[in-house]
Amino acid sequence: MKFAARRRRNLAITIAVSAILIGAHAVYTAALRDSAFLSGWLLLATVLFLALLNIRKKLPMLPVVSASAWLQWHIYAGWISIVLFILHIGIRFPDGWLETILAGLFVLVVGSGAVGLALSRINARRLTRHGEEVVFERIPVFIATLREEADALVVRSVAEIGSTTIADFYATHLKAFFDGPRNVVRHLGQSNRALFTLLTRIGDIERYLSPKEREVSAELLDLVRKKDALDYHYAHQATLKAWLFVHVPLTYGLLIVAAAHLVLAYAFTGGVS
Repeated sequence: MKFAARRRRNLAITIAVSAILIGAHAVYTAALRDSAFLSGWLLLATVLFLALLNIRKKLPMLPVVSASAWLQWHIYAGWISIVLFILHIGIRFPDGWLETILAGLFVLVVGSGAVGLALSRINARRLTRHGEEVVFERIPVFIATLREEADALVVRSVAEIGSTTIADFYATHLKAFFDGPRNVVRHLGQSNRALFTLLTRIGDIERYLSPKEREVSAELLDLVRKKDALDYHYAHQATLKAWLFVHVPLTYGLLIVAAAHLVLAYAFTGGVS
């Protein structure tokens, strides 16, 4: 099944499930039963299911549903949780400090989830257009390899050519560039200014180089381009990693406060539905 057809199917299922929940809530209310307990339990179960995605990511070896399929479930279950949340609190502002905190956490979790979804879509398209995929955890290793190649190239140029022009330029303008990921903000903003500046500086010194030094300069230029590409991948993948440090703790915080809310709800009402 193609992606567009699968998206339409999943959207239709989500709408159908939401309609069933709204109908069940209306019937429950019409029967003069406390529908808040029904919607509350369903909402808690949905949030627990949503939290399982992070556990699934940490256990890729489990012979269960693929991570990509689980992610799709996560997205559409997130939409259903919004419906349940509205059914649970109604069209009103929450009462009391605990309900206010709980509602605020839910809004933050949903908001951060929407931001994460947008980032994953945008960054995936950008990375696809920017060369082959690079595993995030391997980027520091690749950068270190490029740095070693650049260092060796500069040292060899001094030994074989007997000139320090390239070595001096490298120490002044390129060593810090090869030491680690650089220009994160500019890469996120799709700016090539940093790379253009380095290439311009390399071009400026070529008029002072001998033919052999120009060969070294060309090799160095290639390493600079490769390093810039790695920096691009690092910037976009690190953004998604950083987002998880916001979304996941907020989700766990929501579950903790929801548990406290549940205990208090049963303590004061006896759980009568």
